[in-house]
Amino acid sequence: MSNDTARQWLLLIYKVPQDPTRFRTYLWRQMRTLGALSLQQMVCLLPKTPDHESEIQRLVKKIEEFHGEAHFLTFTSPSKEWEDRIITRFNTIVNEAYAEIAENEERFQDEIRRETRKGKFTFIELEDMEADREKINRERARVHARDFFGAPGRSEADAQTAETTKLFKEFSRKVYAQEGVEEPVDKQDDDRDPPVKSPL
Repeated sequence: MSNDTARQWLLLIYKVPQDPTRFRTYLWRQMRTLGALSLQQMVCLLPKTPDHESEIQRLVKKIEEFHGEAHFLTFTSPSKEWEDRIITRFNTIVNEAYAEIAENEERFQDEIRRETRKGKFTFIELEDMEADREKINRERARVHARDFFGAPGRSEADAQTAETTKLFKEFSRKVYAQEGVEEPVDKQDDDRDPPVKSPL
């Protein structure tokens, strides 16, 4: 692996006082939101991107405000084997998140089919479903943002999303028909998938 083809990474090593515990909790949540890989306690890794670099610098300042200590390093993959192992670890975590999304989509599909069998084609039911759908969409967007290397689990999650979209649109049409209201032609499709972010 040459330096021209090797990936670059950001490594954050930090420590903060044990009390109050909210400092550690805050940093853990921030690193999780960024999609960082925890190599060990308070040692986190991210692919190098301008956004990640900016966020890590922000967290370094926070750590210092918490009277902690932080070391922020940039380095290049030492070997292809090491890089492949790290990418696999990133993808494993993201695949688990995609599997949860797929399960949530399947449960949502079951709900649509159940309410369809009952004939509950009302705006109240539709609004409840739209709220549930928004929650899934937000979580899917968060996982997409952490999918740096095109985790294979996305394909199943996307397939379940497509099935949910089809069932939800059909249910929506039946609600408008039942209520005797014309369905808006400019209704936004709220499940468009953002592209996979790549650190390349």
